[in-house]
Amino acid sequence: MSLQGTFNTAVQAMNAQSQALSNISTNIANTNTTAYKASDTHFQTLLNHTQPVDKSFFTVNTFDYRQVDKQGTISTTNRSLDLAINGRGFLVTNTQADGSGVWQYTRDGALFGKATTLDVDTDGNGANDQGTRLTTADGSYIYGWAAHDDGMFNQVNDLKALVPVTYSTDSIFPSKATNLITLRANISAANEGRQNVSLPFVDQEGNSRSLSVGFTSNQDGNWTLDMAANDTNNQPVQVTFDPPNLSFNGTGNLVTPADGLLNVTVSDVNGPQSFTLEVKNVTQFADNGALTVNNVDQDGYIQGRLQKVYFNDSGVLIGSYTNGEVKNLFKLPVATFAADGNLEAKPGNIFVQTSEAGAMQLNGLGQPQGTTQIVAGALEQSNVDLADQFSKMIVTQRAYSSAAKVLTTADEMTQAARDLKR
Repeated sequence: MSLQGTFNTAVQAMNAQSQALSNISTNIANTNTTAYKASDTHFQTLLNHTQPVDKSFFTVNTFDYRQVDKQGTISTTNRSLDLAINGRGFLVTNTQADGSGVWQYTRDGALFGKATTLDVDTDGNGANDQGTRLTTADGSYIYGWAAHDDGMFNQVNDLKALVPVTYSTDSIFPSKATNLITLRANISAANEGRQNVSLPFVDQEGNSRSLSVGFTSNQDGNWTLDMAANDTNNQPVQVTFDPPNLSFNGTGNLVTPADGLLNVTVSDVNGPQSFTLEVKNVTQFADNGALTVNNVDQDGYIQGRLQKVYFNDSGVLIGSYTNGEVKNLFKLPVATFAADGNLEAKPGNIFVQTSEAGAMQLNGLGQPQGTTQIVAGALEQSNVDLADQFSKMIVTQRAYSSAAKVLTTADEMTQAARDLKR
């Protein structure tokens, strides 16, 4: 290789080290960027030529690649709309709320709400509901599968099946009349008088009511029942029930009714409401002389309004209502590619699909449980290793200085050759 080739090699080496330093600088700058994936420099030989003597020699070239497949540390934030992907995959976003924009993919799970007016009036107040659409920090809309009325999802591997994650802040969870009341209690065998308990239930109009149940001893473990209830105006209403008696054996366990079920009907101006009172876990022991209630449960609930939303570890957005009920609203898919590292990085912690990345696959988490999980209330941090970056920076600086020294030496040798002509 001639001196001219040495010049080319030294300049190319300096350019290569400059590119490596540029990547190092970018990585260090994004140390605190959520879900940032470090960019690294791969050095490779490059065949070069000198003219006019056309001699070949090797110099150096660079190839940049992004460490998309390297997991960043997951840090807890305790914010309900933050989520981190633990494993492969990306959240799906679009620049437009109607899906007509650019499809993008991100691992930055810091989500924010954007107010919108919906075209429904679920609470019947005469005004359209106010809603919230989830977006990324750069304003792109998060897309997912909407839940059906039964809370299930149709997890189709098609971007057209996704809709922007939107929920109504005026959402109503309708009331449900009680079908079953479960009583766990002990009737005191030491008390030969009447013992009573008040049991809550929800009527057909969604009102919270109570049913008074009395137990009167007939000796030898037999008890006569009486029941009473009032309407919402505190007026007594008719209550019928069957069977009318309970009986217990010598060990205090229920004998009749054998199935432990009482059929109860409460009748008022809104018509009769029938439900089942389960007493199979009622016992008769001589304890403190009074009826002791261990637990009362009933399956009805009053109407509730949306109180808060949060994600679970399967990427499901759950709505929590003021009546204590919860409902599935959306499920986030996780997009994967055959070659994640070939996605094109864009500003705003996002990637776009390229032909080199391969086909996209939408995966639902949780069923079946795979290697990827959603960590709710947390964010994935940058996968930049500062100690590693500083080590590379020192090596890069020395390599650049050495290449510059080669260039200086070649220049001095050229000058020496020039001076021979004098």
